[in-house]
Amino acid sequence: EIYDNLRHFNFDEVMKVNDTFIINETVNSETMRNSQFVKYRTKDAIVDFFQEKYNCRPNVSVQNPNIYFDVHVSHDTVPLSLDSSGESLHLRGWRTDQTAAPISEVLAAGMLRMTGWKGECDLIDPMCGSGTILIEAAMMANCIPAQYYRHQGFGFMKWKEFNLGEWKS
Repeated sequence: EIYDNLRHFNFDEVMKVNDTFIINETVNSETMRNSQFVKYRTKDAIVDFFQEKYNCRPNVSVQNPNIYFDVHVSHDTVPLSLDSSGESLHLRGWRTDQTAAPISEVLAAGMLRMTGWKGECDLIDPMCGSGTILIEAAMMANCIPAQYYRHQGFGFMKWKEFNLGEWKS
């Protein structure tokens, strides 16, 4: 049913045949438990749509795809949606190397906000393992937004109707 219903959708509205895509799946159902099956049948429907229409198919890409799809099985409903974020938002873009046990950038920023610190006084991080808290504090103190160093942009920036000029303005 997933495949048959998705085959009726005009995927030309959201992507081009030469786009790459990825499907993230979540399954919460008593009747359907295999998340990989849901992912593959969704992929098959998208690929077959383009194969039949253009005799060419888009490819799945786990590294920097053009289009991010989310399929969420909840009991007997299965919505397919476009993910406008793309790469996970907790990946803020400034960390290039991981240490053994770094604190999440989002957690560090949240901890700083919870303290009420706004960059108007010194900050001491006595634990200073990988420097995550201090880096997030430096970004806050200098009004650098959380995703400023994000290299891949956001998912919606690769959508067909995205207008870079409007975004910049």
